[in-house]
Amino acid sequence: MIGNNAQLYSTTDVLDTFIYRNLRLNGDVGMSSAAGLYQSVLSTAILLFMNRLARKHNPDGALF
Repeated sequence: MIGNNAQLYSTTDVLDTFIYRNLRLNGDVGMSSAAGLYQSVLSTAILLFMNRLARKHNPDGALF
């Protein structure tokens, strides 16, 4: 929606758009891969923690 408007990056930029912009505009494959890996590891850790918390409170409410 915001396109490549650099004035809005400070308020609308999230990790996904940062990865996409670095790959598409800058062609920086290394930084995009590192940021994507960081996002994947962090998301997996949060998922496992929240699943454990859900299982503690309600055993039937956990994903696995």
